[in-house]
Amino acid sequence: RPPRAQRQWNHIAAAAGADCRDALKQSGARFQALPDVAKPNKKGCGIPHGVLLTRGPTGIVYSPPLQVDCSLALRLADIERVIQEEAETHLGSPIARISTLGSYACREVVGRMRRWSEGLSEHSFGNAFDISRFSPKRGRAISVLRDYVLYGSDPTTREGRFLRGVTRRLRAEGAAARVLGPDFDASHRDHLHVDCGTPRWY
Repeated sequence: RPPRAQRQWNHIAAAAGADCRDALKQSGARFQALPDVAKPNKKGCGIPHGVLLTRGPTGIVYSPPLQVDCSLALRLADIERVIQEEAETHLGSPIARISTLGSYACREVVGRMRRWSEGLSEHSFGNAFDISRFSPKRGRAISVLRDYVLYGSDPTTREGRFLRGVTRRLRAEGAAARVLGPDFDASHRDHLHVDCGTPRWY
C-alpha cells in the first residue's frame, strides 16, 4: 500500500476544494482562500485546499490565524460547538478568542507518538492546529499550561473543568480525530493538539 505520508495526503485531498470553501463560507467563518496544491512538495508536505481562517463559525477569533486545509476548517463548526457549550457550562461566558501555537508546518511527528507513527505530522498537510489559550468574552483567559489538570485527578477550578470537558467531549464525540494534551506527553504540556487525520497513525 502507499506510504503513510501519501495516505495522509490522499485522505485530505479527496475533498472538492470549491465545494468545501462554499460550505465554509455558508458556515459564517471568515477566511481567505489559498491556492490549491495538486501534489506534495519535495518533502512530502503541502495543503491541498488551503484557507487562512481568522474567525470560526461561532465567532471565535484565531490568533494567529489558522493556515489549514478547508476540510479541517469545515470541522470547526462541531469543534467550536463543543467549546462554546463547555464555556457556557463552566465559565458562564462564550469564548471570544483562541490563541494558537501553530497550524501548517512541514515537520515530522514529535513526542511519544513517534514510537508508533514515524513520518510527517498532520501539521504538514494543514490538518492540525495547536491551542494554547482560550479567552472568554468575560473573565480570565484559560491557559493549557497553567490550568490543565492531568487525568487521574479531578479539576477543582472552573478553568480546569472547562479544559477537561472540552478534551473529553472532543475525543468522545468525534468532532476531531485526535486531541492530544498534557496528559499525553511532555511535548504537549502547553497546548492541545487538534487534528482530523486518517483513522490510524500508521
